Amino acid sequence: MKIRILSALLLAGSIALTGCGSANTAAGAVADKGSSTPRTVATIAVPNSKTPPFSFDIGAVEAGKYYVTDRNNKSVDVVDTKTNKLEAQITGGFAGAGKTPDTSGPDGIVAVPGAGTIYVGDVNSVKVIDTATQKVTKNIPVSANGFRADEGCYDPDDNLIMFASPGDSPPFVTFISTKTQTIVGHLDFKDSTGLEDCKYDAKAKTFNINNDGTPTNPHGQIDVIPASSVVAGAPAVSKSAPLGDCNPTGMVLGPNNEMLIACDPPAGKSLTSLVLDRTSLATIATVPFAGADQVDYDAASNKYFLAGRHWVPGGVASTTGQVSSLGVVDGATHALSYTLPAGANAHSVAVDSASGQVYLPFAPGVSAFPDGGIQVVGTR
Repeated sequence: MKIRILSALLLAGSIALTGCGSANTAAGAVADKGSSTPRTVATIAVPNSKTPPFSFDIGAVEAGKYYVTDRNNKSVDVVDTKTNKLEAQITGGFAGAGKTPDTSGPDGIVAVPGAGTIYVGDVNSVKVIDTATQKVTKNIPVSANGFRADEGCYDPDDNLIMFASPGDSPPFVTFISTKTQTIVGHLDFKDSTGLEDCKYDAKAKTFNINNDGTPTNPHGQIDVIPASSVVAGAPAVSKSAPLGDCNPTGMVLGPNNEMLIACDPPAGKSLTSLVLDRTSLATIATVPFAGADQVDYDAASNKYFLAGRHWVPGGVASTTGQVSSLGVVDGATHALSYTLPAGANAHSVAVDSASGQVYLPFAPGVSAFPDGGIQVVGTR
């Protein structure tokens, strides 16, 4: 276990202001009065190589720091959101880039607000990082099969974190107490082809998780797990809802009892994501942007942000013509307000509401973003 603090020289040169990647107002969309058009304001260099290309996964913002999981460097990278400088790379036994995403780590990342800890999914385990010392302080084994603990979500009411292990057979979720940092529950998804992002709904007191597919709903469904069943020692899915051709990935809670489900539909299908009512699970709106993985919501601007590595400008899913883009969706109208060109494989996004900045890591391969790093988008 170690921390690699980057040199002052690297820090001084890590931010490059760029005029490339200006935003496009979506057809028919009108910019909000008094708001700024999203634009790339900086790129942050991350030590990596073109071969293998920069491999990263999920990011999160907590207490003025942006954290993103970095498989090339077997680390969690830390950015100061005030200076946009890469200040540290926290290592501690992470698996690194494997042959497949399911055999790679670190992966998902969950911050416990105000506690000074973040939980990070890795191959066979979940690791706990102390944000003050920037060290891995605990390794919590969840499997012995060589597959990752991927994405997770936090229940502050019951001091629980749920992490999904989508590559195992069957896929399962693990519940961890943030008080004791020990496993308190486990739930198999016996007919599932995989699991994706999850969110805890404090109003309903439920964990909601995207299920890649079942025999009944081959292109995905949402499953709901009451927190009370976990506390009682018998975690169980209480209800599910089909998601059509969505192929769900990311999930985020929004205003007015709604949640946005990011979709990555099969070729030939419309590139739309879904907005659900969190109580009924009914689809209440479609969003004209998809091909995304992680999504986030900013209450300050009432905007959703979708990291669309598989976005096709024509609006129809295809294996060709994809343009990595950030989609910005109005939280009131669900209209696509803007699209912004992003770096290669830009599938991870996190918003810092305090600064109005959005963070998107990217791999080498796009002329405007030739080297792997982190794109910073200003929204004010």
